[in-house]
Amino acid sequence: MQILSLESGISFQMGKGKNWRVVHPDMGARQITLNHGLHAPGQEFTQHTHGETEDAIVILEGETSLRQGDVLTSIAAGEVAFVPCNEVHGTVNNTGNPMRVISFQSPPDMALYRGERDSASDVIPKPQPGHRSAVQIITMTKGGPIFGKPGDWRSVISAERGAEHIALDYIQLGIGESFDCAPGQTEGIYVVTNGAAEVKADNNHWNLKKHDVIFLAPGDTFSLSQSGDEPVTLVHCWALA
Repeated sequence: MQILSLESGISFQMGKGKNWRVVHPDMGARQITLNHGLHAPGQEFTQHTHGETEDAIVILEGETSLRQGDVLTSIAAGEVAFVPCNEVHGTVNNTGNPMRVISFQSPPDMALYRGERDSASDVIPKPQPGHRSAVQIITMTKGGPIFGKPGDWRSVISAERGAEHIALDYIQLGIGESFDCAPGQTEGIYVVTNGAAEVKADNNHWNLKKHDVIFLAPGDTFSLSQSGDEPVTLVHCWALA
């Protein structure tokens, strides 16, 4: 298990925004990746495809548009875009405010980090005429409730929604609430999106805050408790077996 931060990633080039890889193969990940982006007004994350990789794009702050050719679909803070394999997609911040985004991919797409997806404008991939997009825009707080879990626990992306490689839950814990993470069979990531939490694992202890990250290898486990005077919210994303 590794404790990371969105602010400590390695930068990579994709369009004109600022983008960092946080969880990636060079730091040990084999099944899932996590990227972090800050995009000023007018900045664009170049349209591309990932081949056999699925993508989950979570807007943390502000608003942007998912671009697929000439079609723009608005995505705001608290929403996620689930992008199936081979779907052309990019983002463009056509608002007057900055936008913060995180994205998860499974399996990893190293071509993204090598700059191979940052195509010149004349060769940017576009959807074929007549193509019907399979991208889903989902409000995380409106995902299906998972009963028997503490707090407000929502299934957002899953095999039931058509995912083959990636799953994502939204979690909100109220004052004093906690949970134990059972060992998983695949790699997983938790991102604290608001509030604070206390994490314990193997006689170690961490106080996590907004934008801190937990990266789990298969078999890792921990306990997490809400701390502070406001609820803690987390996004949990993992590779499907």
